[in-house]
Amino acid sequence: MQTPLELFLHELSDMYDAEKRIAQTLPILANESTDQQLKDAYQQHEAETQHHIQNLDQCFQELGKQPSSTTCYAIAGLKQEHDAFLKEQPTPEILSLFNLGCAAKTEAYEIVSYKGLVEKAAAMGYNKCAQLLQENLGQEEEMARRIEQFAQRLSKTKVTSQQKSSG
Repeated sequence: MQTPLELFLHELSDMYDAEKRIAQTLPILANESTDQQLKDAYQQHEAETQHHIQNLDQCFQELGKQPSSTTCYAIAGLKQEHDAFLKEQPTPEILSLFNLGCAAKTEAYEIVSYKGLVEKAAAMGYNKCAQLLQENLGQEEEMARRIEQFAQRLSKTKVTSQQKSSG
């Protein structure tokens, strides 16, 4: 790898793989959720994630390139963490809280990645790509806020119900 464009394409391919992995995982998280609003949020974000993939496809088209077969090890690792946690046989409520933590980690990774991609695209003069990536970034930031709100609400609910049952 020798040029900023090569690095940009590598990172763009990494996000392309990440978004595809996330699109496969979101229905699982929705199915595992005990909270209907959270289930709805995961399903809505699945549709947004499909749109993120389309935006990334458009970036590659703008550049006249194809995504390379790059593995996003960060997102693959979070999925492995999820699968390993299932072996602990958590209650459905605890699994929902765990999944929210994984979702927050995923959103943090995506936000940082998209910020870097937007900056690189803009610096290299790929304004259409920067615009598409900025759109993805905005949706990821909004989902991160929603995840945080769900986590606060569900954590309080779980703590309050435990205090009532032990008191």
